[in-house]
Amino acid sequence: MGTSRPKSRIVSAGHREFNRLLNRLRPMVPPTGWEVLQTLQSNSRGGPLILAPPHERVLVLAPHPDDEILGCGGATALLCAKGRAIRTLIATDGERLPVPGVQPLEVGELRREDALRAAVVLGAPPPVFLGFGDGSLAAVLNDLSAVISRHVAEFRPDALYAPWLFDAHADHRALAMAVALASVPATTEVWGYEVWAASPANRLVDVTSVWDDKNRALGEHRVPAGVFDTAGHLALNRWRSIHGSGSGYMEAYFALHFSDYSQLAAELRAASPYHPA
Repeated sequence: MGTSRPKSRIVSAGHREFNRLLNRLRPMVPPTGWEVLQTLQSNSRGGPLILAPPHERVLVLAPHPDDEILGCGGATALLCAKGRAIRTLIATDGERLPVPGVQPLEVGELRREDALRAAVVLGAPPPVFLGFGDGSLAAVLNDLSAVISRHVAEFRPDALYAPWLFDAHADHRALAMAVALASVPATTEVWGYEVWAASPANRLVDVTSVWDDKNRALGEHRVPAGVFDTAGHLALNRWRSIHGSGSGYMEAYFALHFSDYSQLAAELRAASPYHPA
């Protein structure tokens, strides 16, 4: 009497065949068609969904100059190329970066100039500098959330891109928490990007087609690049490509509707000393 293969193995084999077929089709498929095929491919695997950023109006929130590139510069470039509306808020000037022989005030001024040049590379409008103190965001959550609320009301985004709640930097976590405390419509999406720690991503954006733009934009952030190798952060984008064909680059996001995001943030704030109270 013969034995049948377990259903899980049959399904797994079917997924592998489907993925091989998609990879063979890639050279013959135009970019917009490949975006659809990638979404189908990722959906068949049950992992993070690979998709083009679907938003029409995005409010980007960065703790320091260069986070707007490291975290979501590729998605921003893709959206700008499609004529979507972008507004970028940079919470601090990053003035506490230890640059030998340069005073903090001048460091902040230079980093603002870096961010202005980087925005040009991406085709994005000039960022808005909020002027909060570098390293101080956990102490000004209410003020920061009030500013975010005002920009949400003015700009009416359908998505906010911000650091994810457990990114491994105090200012990043504080900004993520300030988003949760802001007045944001319940159905607005919050896409948490990763800079200092990998997130439990449920959305991936293939940024291979704009990778050169992202690299050039990061290159305009000359002040931090003179202190440490900022390009090391981009290894996350290369690693994330294993969810696709294993080639190219992807940005990862932990995406939730604001109603779910704010509830999760409240639970984390109550339970974890890792988050600002």
